[in-house]
Amino acid sequence: MNSAVKAETKRAGMSRRSFIQRGGMAGILAASVGSFLRLGPEARAGNLATTPFPYTPFTRPLPIPGRMAPVDFGTMLPGSTNCSLGSPNVWHGIAPEYDPAHPFNKASWANEIRDPATDLPFKEKWHFLDIVPTTQEYIPGVKTPVYGYNALVPSATMRARHGESMVARLRNTLKDVECSLHLHGGHSPAHSDGHPCFYILPSQCRDYFYPHIVPKLNGAQDIAECPSTMWFHDHGNDQTAYNVAHGLVGFSLFTDRLEEGWIANGNLPDVDLRSPSTKDAKGKLVLGGLTLDAKGATRQGQYDIPMAFTDQALNADGTLFWDAFDHDGRIGDLFTVNGVTQPYLNVEPRKYRFRFLGASLARVYMLRLSTGDTMTQIGYDSWMLPKPVTVSEVKLNPAKRADVIVDFSKLAGKTLYLYNVMQQSTGRKTDGVDATKPMKLVEFRVGKTANFAQYPEFTLPATLRPHATLQEKDATVTRYFDFVRSNGAWQINQQFYDATRCDAAIKKGALEKWVLRNSSGGWWHPIHIHVEAHQVLRVNGATPPEVQKYKSDNSLLEDNMTVELLMKFRTFDGPFVFHCHNNNHEDMRMMKQFEICNTNPDGTIQGPWLNGKWFSVPEKMCGVPTTYIKANPGLFS
Repeated sequence: MNSAVKAETKRAGMSRRSFIQRGGMAGILAASVGSFLRLGPEARAGNLATTPFPYTPFTRPLPIPGRMAPVDFGTMLPGSTNCSLGSPNVWHGIAPEYDPAHPFNKASWANEIRDPATDLPFKEKWHFLDIVPTTQEYIPGVKTPVYGYNALVPSATMRARHGESMVARLRNTLKDVECSLHLHGGHSPAHSDGHPCFYILPSQCRDYFYPHIVPKLNGAQDIAECPSTMWFHDHGNDQTAYNVAHGLVGFSLFTDRLEEGWIANGNLPDVDLRSPSTKDAKGKLVLGGLTLDAKGATRQGQYDIPMAFTDQALNADGTLFWDAFDHDGRIGDLFTVNGVTQPYLNVEPRKYRFRFLGASLARVYMLRLSTGDTMTQIGYDSWMLPKPVTVSEVKLNPAKRADVIVDFSKLAGKTLYLYNVMQQSTGRKTDGVDATKPMKLVEFRVGKTANFAQYPEFTLPATLRPHATLQEKDATVTRYFDFVRSNGAWQINQQFYDATRCDAAIKKGALEKWVLRNSSGGWWHPIHIHVEAHQVLRVNGATPPEVQKYKSDNSLLEDNMTVELLMKFRTFDGPFVFHCHNNNHEDMRMMKQFEICNTNPDGTIQGPWLNGKWFSVPEKMCGVPTTYIKANPGLFS
């Protein structure tokens, strides 16, 4: 929390949380003020911030995030003290579900996590994610102060497979910024989901436990729920936008035996750069050995490339432009991909898999190839589609992912561009598509030959993940949520977000229908629902486009739009949130909280327990020492 806000809360005799909850718009505005805020730059057009630095585009290669190297197994046991940041009194937060002494640990999920006949045995991966101040050259020669996970923008990529759980230890080394880690698109327990109120204060740390499970449907593992392209980002309460804009983002790529089979059989490129695949003694294809870089980490596969799109703006001193009083949403004039403004990528005349991520706060992208060639979409948000779909363009609202195949085989020796043809001058909404004024995001330089001898061309399978369609008739509850703007403030159902209030108590295992409506009067809202994927039934009463019919975690509400969707709540109990992913709107309290509750034998609901076992430690919801957890097991079950 900013020092001015801290002073105000002290004078008022209130905690930080109560200051936000009770202060109305004054509290909301003050709470949005983070550290190092700037009210420049010198020139603005609407909400569009402009950068006073000239630069030449397409002079730097596209950075491809490497694979995050795990730390040695056993070095991060629960209760270990090696996350101390110089103080013997640092509170060591831990996801209670990971504590072996806790009654609800990973052993309780054995049937959900793995298929003993086919999956690997349990073996957690361990990662350190240090949030540190660093610099980023969005423009060559201009060092911009930002934050990075392990000093990288974007972060190195986390990699895991179905049945391979992970512990991520987040350490906050910043001086005046709260943080929370959200695995976006993940199926994670409540304490590890990145709830904005499980925040980490400066000089604190927390262990996040990701079981990487597949929830069940009709008694069997729902393989449609196996994610492929997830991402992680900061979710600190009331300052998510500031933290994300300043670099706290990264990819998390996930595989299972189905996707690994496609890789091994030449249907998809390898996620990691490997030596050529070979056949074992029985003639079965096996993945080649991983190629390591100088630090022993695996490099990202050269034909499977993630791209995170952001729009930035700089002040005259090189700092990031930030207007704390902009409630619409931040729009910048620098189009960055993986942290570099307008990079180039050398490609071979062959197929590539690109994982597109809309990591901007408010900008919506419409991606096209400058040649007019089509792309093949194989994934939407975290999940694979049932079959490949040919598309001429890809729409990315904030937090949206699209997994696409681009074929350069007929473009040998040519140069082409990835365009954004969606015009946008304010954070409210877009100005519409105008293909006559394209914004060049990436320059593709196609070579004349492809290395098919070492890395053969891949051929997409005709079918991908089978999807079991949820049935509207089976929904037991219908809930209505109206996203509104009232008295200049963002609300859902005429309410601000309140961390102590349960807005929906949901029975574990229930199938529910949610109706999302935008009546805010000219603003767009990309709505993200935590923990469970949803299936879109209708958009303004009509069947959605093919790629939107299946699994999603993010639905864009345009002007006066109504989206109807289905969700089945499985596996985990506890509090979760849904919110607008225009993070400025989220920070201004356009967020609600639901709690998945266990049921009694007679079918009645247990809870909600927000003021009991979940949020029983005000102001220290995240930094809970393991000794406290073990002494008070009823509070953290």
